[in-house]
Amino acid sequence: MLYNPYTLWQLYMTMRAIHGAYITYTFFSWFMGSMWLYGAWVVSFVYNPYEIKQIEDKKIDNISTLDETD
Repeated sequence: MLYNPYTLWQLYMTMRAIHGAYITYTFFSWFMGSMWLYGAWVVSFVYNPYEIKQIEDKKIDNISTLDETD
């Protein structure tokens, strides 16, 4: 048992600091997580002019250009 009031006060202050750090971490992880989702959504609309075509895209382009020349 803790008989010294100062020891109880120090224990209370330590618990308060740990709880405050936990709440702060939880808030920032929630805030950054939600902002990351909105940021990724906005960046998804940015046009990439140097996009490398995949094999299936090249086949579709070749077929459409051959059809136009006939």
